[in-house]
This record gives sequence, C-alpha cells and structure tokens, in this order.
Amino acid sequence: MKDKREQILETSLKLFVERGFHNTPTSLIAKEAGVATGTLFHYFKTKEELINSLYLEIKDDMIAVLVNKIDTHDTIKAKLKQVFMNSVFWAFNKPFQQLFFMQYSHSPYIDQITKDQGMQRFSGILEIIEDGKKTEILKNISTALLFEMAQGFINGTIKYFRENQQKLKDQTELENAFSAFWDGIKG
Repeated sequence: MKDKREQILETSLKLFVERGFHNTPTSLIAKEAGVATGTLFHYFKTKEELINSLYLEIKDDMIAVLVNKIDTHDTIKAKLKQVFMNSVFWAFNKPFQQLFFMQYSHSPYIDQITKDQGMQRFSGILEIIEDGKKTEILKNISTALLFEMAQGFINGTIKYFRENQQKLKDQTELENAFSAFWDGIKG
C-alpha cells in the first residue's frame, strides 16, 4: 500500500493537470487521496508547498530517465541524442508528469528556491552542454540560453508526437526530429 504522502502527491498531480491549481482545493485532494485534510497539512503546510514538492519529485523522476543509458565515453552528440530520445519517451510513459511540468515549470506557483533546486538536478546535462561548447561542437552562446532552446525544441517534438502518436513508432521520424534538434544547437 502506498504511503499517505505518496498518495497525496499522486492525487495532486492528477487533479492539478485536470483542473488547474486554483480549481483544486486541498479538501478535494485529501478526499480523492483518501486522507483527512489534516493529514495533507501534516505533510505539506500549504498548497504552494505541495505544488513545489510535486515539482521537485517530478524533476527527480525526469532527470533519472533523461540521463539513463548515457555512456561517459560517448560523443557529445550521442549523449544529447540519448537525452533527446529519453525525453520523448519519458513524456509518453509519464503523461501526467509531463503535462504538469509543461503547465507549472514557468508558473508563479513554483518559488525561486524550488526552481533553483530543480535546475541543480540538470547539472549533468548542463555539463554535457558546457563540454560541447568548450570543444566548439555546440553553439558558443550562454549555457542557460542553449539549455532553454534545447528544451523548447524537445517540448515541440513531444507536442508533435502527442498529436501524431502513430508516427512515434517511425524511427525515421524520430531520427529526423533529432537531426533538426542537433542542427539547432551544434556549433
């Protein structure tokens, strides 16, 4: 049986994605999670703390998947291709998490401390970008800008495949998407 904190987070995720932050009262989260409202506030002092905790949990899950199967001996291109492909498949394997991330990653509900903690989780990917810039494989622009551009391209790719799910099985389509991504960030 899931622990109460995990149940609250899972229920919150579903409700926030379906109803939005303002239309999801804590009383509904508690009811749907099968816990007392007081129990919810035992784990999370405020609704904002709940959403920030959920954001970091999703980031932890996401980063574990994104860096999966990256070989330290691979080229910068091979490493970023693995991150790209992992990102697309994470979004399809974890649709609520991906939708939450899209809705809330730039939201005022996520406080700056949490955003900073979230970015720290991407340090391994940021190091790949830095290495690529140092070796002139990637564009020599700010790492933060390059990261945002890459993330935007990945999000666009995910949106495309979400709307054209039959094409997700087409390896050529995936390779073409990566090729366009790579052309956008290479030096």
